[in-house]
Amino acid sequence: MKSFPIYNEVESCIYKAPKSYGAKDTSKCTIYVGSSKKNSHQLATVITTRRSKQDKKYGEIIEFNISIDGVIIKKMLFKNENNKAGRYIKIISKLPNIKSL
Repeated sequence: MKSFPIYNEVESCIYKAPKSYGAKDTSKCTIYVGSSKKNSHQLATVITTRRSKQDKKYGEIIEFNISIDGVIIKKMLFKNENNKAGRYIKIISKLPNIKSL
């Protein structure tokens, strides 16, 4: 199996076991809902990204972001070790601040 920094595992009642696939820098999943292919409407777009960047406090880092409909809801930071995620630094989440619908 090829190594990817982003994996998407899909569980569905139509599969006997979870399915997964990998991505290197960006993964986009557009979710549609409705009653059929012709009668379905976009519910959300979920994007996961991986970026190398310079951080004032931690130096060179790898940052993973997950967003829903363009709003970043969570970030995870790792030390950049030869352009790979190394030592875990921290997670930043907006979820505790979001009220339920």
